[in-house]
Amino acid sequence: MAILSLGLTGCGASDSKDKNGQSADAKSNKIIVGYWGGTCEAPIFIAHELGYFKKVGLDAQLLKITTDVAPLMANHELDAYEATPDQFKPIEQGLDLKLVDGVHIGCIQGAARPDSGIKTVADLEGKKVAAAVGSIAQIQISSQMVKLGKDPQKVNWVSYPLPQMETAMNRGEVDAFAAYDPFAEIAVQNGAVKFYSNTFDEGLAEYYCCFLGVNGTYLKKNPDNVKKLVEAFSMAGAYLEEHPQEAAKLMIDKGYVAGTVELNGKLIDDYKWISGDKDLAYTSILEIWNQIDRAGALEKGADKQALAKNMLVWLGDQK
Repeated sequence: MAILSLGLTGCGASDSKDKNGQSADAKSNKIIVGYWGGTCEAPIFIAHELGYFKKVGLDAQLLKITTDVAPLMANHELDAYEATPDQFKPIEQGLDLKLVDGVHIGCIQGAARPDSGIKTVADLEGKKVAAAVGSIAQIQISSQMVKLGKDPQKVNWVSYPLPQMETAMNRGEVDAFAAYDPFAEIAVQNGAVKFYSNTFDEGLAEYYCCFLGVNGTYLKKNPDNVKKLVEAFSMAGAYLEEHPQEAAKLMIDKGYVAGTVELNGKLIDDYKWISGDKDLAYTSILEIWNQIDRAGALEKGADKQALAKNMLVWLGDQK
């Protein structure tokens, strides 16, 4: 099984332009918040468009991420973003990213051709599945297979650019694919079978999928700004819980995400938007390391509890 280090990718990875090209200096209220263009990054778009960043006292600039985040962070061009489990291995290998809150549960799904015979992850042995190599989709599917007594090494894992995965499946080049929303959900609405969902599947739907990640250097210099960022994300999450369709319309109208208003609204409504829960954040981080371990991608001798504790920085105002 070709499971390598988890890549520095994120939700809906899709060009890298920022508004100024420089991160904030200490004592400034400026912060550069990155995004890839996934449905689950809705708090970023809502906080920006509805003025929550400004309301808490931040001068937030949005950056469309299209490259690895490591050089952006090292060059002080990226201060914060919605961190996915794809960043866990890079953190283990030295990426200076701290997780300061959970954001939501759910946002990664798998779609299979109706004639593939795939109904669940238990059916994947001998099948060809498209997923970013080392991605959390591949990790979670492999982990779930191991728990069911199946061998993920018997899956033919292949890599395709995210926008091409559904086309590859429809052409018969692969039997299924797994990716961040909205791509798999689009395929399901087009007739594919949903075989995996960390929004709904037991053993996955109990844990945070994505976190509020902050450049460690920025956090040290600007802890008050990070507290404000946590507050803005919490406000956005509360809005998303109550107004999924309105949020989806804003995101589509502004060109942040692919798909339709109805599709993105459904996804936003399906997610659980939870902020300020330290116990859930720690438990979720530890479980993701357990998934990485089951999938055979954990460094030998790695201390999962120490990794989880070192990644999570709680700022005191949350419970």
